[in-house]
Amino acid sequence: MVKVSIIVPIYNVESYVAMCLDSLVNQTFSDIEIICVNDGSTDESLNILEHYKKLDSRIKIVNKENGGLSSARNAGMKVAEGKYILFVDSDDWISTNAIEHLYANAENNNSDLVVFDFVSDDFAKKEKSVMTIMQYKDKYMNMPFNVDNMDSWAYKYIPVSTWSKLYRADLIKNKVLFFEDMIFEDLPFWAYVYSHATRITYLPIPFYYYRKNREGSIMMNKGRSLFDVIKAYSRVEDILKEAGKWEKCKPSVEILMVMDFLLKYNVMAPELKEEFFNKIKSLNKKIDTVIFDKSNFSKVEEACVKRFNLLNTVDYKTFCETPFEVKYE
Repeated sequence: MVKVSIIVPIYNVESYVAMCLDSLVNQTFSDIEIICVNDGSTDESLNILEHYKKLDSRIKIVNKENGGLSSARNAGMKVAEGKYILFVDSDDWISTNAIEHLYANAENNNSDLVVFDFVSDDFAKKEKSVMTIMQYKDKYMNMPFNVDNMDSWAYKYIPVSTWSKLYRADLIKNKVLFFEDMIFEDLPFWAYVYSHATRITYLPIPFYYYRKNREGSIMMNKGRSLFDVIKAYSRVEDILKEAGKWEKCKPSVEILMVMDFLLKYNVMAPELKEEFFNKIKSLNKKIDTVIFDKSNFSKVEEACVKRFNLLNTVDYKTFCETPFEVKYE
């Protein structure tokens, strides 16, 4: 059995995929397989993959019709043979010593999951920032944890991104798949993983480099698919309820949901905003601020909850005319 499977979904990334693959084939830890899922690319991506495969036998190419990121990740998991699985998006890259350290941490701690930091690299603005799990950085750095022994706020501090974790394969393989009928697939996937992992460890090193605001990225979407965020949070709630963890995670999930809904509303095409407003309003969901511990409730979060609660009581015109000065990404 290979020790680590690296799954790389690929779709029309001819300008970026070589940098990604260079970071993988040059890992200081050699017992890996690199599963490149070509999701129906129409540019030179496949030719680049085939070139790298000739140079490194650890590269496997899975060709499929275009089905989206979730479909590509699922296809990669089906053929993965490693004890652990790492997901790397094809426009990003990792440190060349990442697998060595992540594997050692997982083995030494018998971890189901290793969470690590990442660098958000905005090439357009020439800005970089290291993303961590903030106030939990020191508390849980050297101690395995899980949903039961973490406090109820932990959920909102750990990034939901699929690629910022190393997974024990038997935690996710043949047990949880990425939903293929929506974007924001990371949200329900993380809900399942967090609620089922018994030993999570944290390694406060930024091994992953996330390319932010790339032209053509899903995250730059301003269209109707942004409505999927409503479906995503509904599934998060269902998954956590089924696992018996909803009441523990509810405060964090609802804060994340409120901020995510407002962010998607803020960036979507103007002609879609009223429809999105009405979709959210039809949920008739009001956040009870009494449940929040004010010491864990930032001013931005407080403002967002008030804004979210406002839409339950006003029409769209009034909502638009009501000042909302908070800016966030």
